[in-house]
Amino acid sequence: MITQRRPLKKSLIGFEVEMFTINRKGALVNAADILLKKAKHDKKLTLKKEIALSMIEIANYPNSTVPETMAHLLEEIEYLISIAEKENVLLCPLASYPGKYNPSMRNDKKYMIKTSIFGKERHKIEGRLAGFHCHYTLPRGMFDEQLRMLKIITRSKIKDSVVNSYNLLIAADPALTCFMQSSPFYQGSYIGKDSRVIMYRGGKSLNNMKGLYANFQQFGGLPYYKLTTFDLIDLIKTRYDRWVYHIKSLGLNIKVLSLYGSILYTTWGPVRISPHGTIEQRGMDMNHPANIMAAGVVIRHILKKLQEEYYTVVPSEIGIKEPFKIEGDVIYIPPYPYVKNELQRLSAYKGLDSDIVYNYCKRFLKFAKSTMPKDKQSLVEPFEGMLKKRKTVSDEILDYAKKRGWRKGDKLGNNLAKSIALHHSERLLDEIKHAKRVLAQ
Repeated sequence: MITQRRPLKKSLIGFEVEMFTINRKGALVNAADILLKKAKHDKKLTLKKEIALSMIEIANYPNSTVPETMAHLLEEIEYLISIAEKENVLLCPLASYPGKYNPSMRNDKKYMIKTSIFGKERHKIEGRLAGFHCHYTLPRGMFDEQLRMLKIITRSKIKDSVVNSYNLLIAADPALTCFMQSSPFYQGSYIGKDSRVIMYRGGKSLNNMKGLYANFQQFGGLPYYKLTTFDLIDLIKTRYDRWVYHIKSLGLNIKVLSLYGSILYTTWGPVRISPHGTIEQRGMDMNHPANIMAAGVVIRHILKKLQEEYYTVVPSEIGIKEPFKIEGDVIYIPPYPYVKNELQRLSAYKGLDSDIVYNYCKRFLKFAKSTMPKDKQSLVEPFEGMLKKRKTVSDEILDYAKKRGWRKGDKLGNNLAKSIALHHSERLLDEIKHAKRVLAQ
């Protein structure tokens, strides 16, 4: 997210989206730099390079409401589509390109650090996956702008709201990632409903030791709940020290750490305190505009409620049977091991086919709607439609593939992979127009 240029007077929400560049036949092309050169000429500062030459990022300026933030994002995507069209390039809004390909990775120093630590082939996983990141401003006084670090303060309500927000986003992760899943295929294989989560996070809890962060869960896995802001700060510092250890162990010059600018940059997990002074949910798949807007409004109003009304988020067995139950000023969430080892896994592999995940998502959406005014509840209709049909974008992609002859266990053919990518890329402009009409209502 691009840092706001004026002093923050109220909580802001910002989005980051990543998309693939494909040609008119549906094949991936390394077109990012062509588009970035034109964007730079047009002074479009929100467009950024990503780790692969076939990916591009839009990091829009934050605003105080989701409609404002979304309107700006739609304008930037529309601009990107217009310049891409002149180069015979389309933008694919999915979290993984369905077919098999070998990404061309950038060799910037900050990217090469990961290549050195993970290994060249494993690091290519990151070049095959695209996400949607949502930022929400930390409460006033909780962030040191000069040090770009979380503060320890004594005013309990404010500091506790940070921890409560952090823990709730972790508990919400299996629901948010389920609603936003758009990556059933990875390298032409069906891995699960959310292959991005499976391949990016990896680890024992996701039964995938070949994932990018499989052996580095501290940096890319679902983080543990924390009790206090001191615990959060200790986690950040410990994690940074561990990253320094990995860099030193490879004989790399310790000066490369200056490339990060803040120790908060040395974590890439689903929930983090960011160097922009925000709490960031970065675990979701890239998706279509209506779904991005739905996720944004859900996150914004939940965090607004926690930061303004000072609810306490409590892990409990109650949170297993009745997740997100509100009792007085307490919100119950499941214990962390259940979220990480059961809900995360079921969400990533089964999605809404799992009754457990379906009920969890249903309870989460009911809770989210209770935090927002009635005139904003229409923005979450895409999620309600998913629950009604028990189908996410990943399910749509699987249905599309099955109608064209694909069966579970089969490899996805190149032509079918191209067809899927084209289908979703060609929908994008119409969906932007539809989203604009929804915002105008």
